[in-house]
Amino acid sequence: MSRIHTYMVKRNLRIAGSVTLLLIGALLISLLVVRTFTIQNIVVDAPGMTIELDNNRFGKNLLFLPIDTFRHELLATYPLLSDARFEKKFPGTLVVHLVRRAAFAHLRLKETIYAVDVNGLVLGIDTDVNGYPLLEFDVGTVSIGNTISDGRVRASLSFLAHLSPALPVSEIKERDSTSLLARMGNTNIFLPQTGDLGGKADTLQIITEGFRIKGALPAVIDLRFAKPIVTN
Repeated sequence: MSRIHTYMVKRNLRIAGSVTLLLIGALLISLLVVRTFTIQNIVVDAPGMTIELDNNRFGKNLLFLPIDTFRHELLATYPLLSDARFEKKFPGTLVVHLVRRAAFAHLRLKETIYAVDVNGLVLGIDTDVNGYPLLEFDVGTVSIGNTISDGRVRASLSFLAHLSPALPVSEIKERDSTSLLARMGNTNIFLPQTGDLGGKADTLQIITEGFRIKGALPAVIDLRFAKPIVTN
């Protein structure tokens, strides 16, 4: 019995020693990982924007960042952002790439011109209107970072979004209480203020392709009704 007891004691001691060594090794590795991959530098890449981030929100370790959570938080906090990407540069640098929403059109309110995105979100005051369709509607007061809810603006943006780049509409404004006037070069286009303006854009493309084969666009294209009316 004494030999068996001695054997059992020695075996238990060996097991306990092995477990202890494993625990010490795991602790040392954990400490090494924490120290090696501690976030030491956060770089914000935000072209055209001035945004200061709370570095404490990102925690301490580069390996265990909840990227999706941080991305959703940034997009919710800064509506002018279209995307946020995170780049880990080991061992200790985090680069936050912030992408600003792209201007799609301009809205003129009296003497002020605002850049808006394709969804009508106001991006800011702009002075360079070249290359963008100009919308002219009295929508009252607008705020940067808010989306314009005016039906005429939203209808105009929907129409423009469905147009081919080959159809350069320069401006859209109210024609009367039920219709819009869009200008494309020397051609006036009459549009309804409601309904499927994406479908109207498709119709316009078909009409203009036919006239371009002949060499000249018509003076007026009326798309307010089920069948378009073309006037030379």
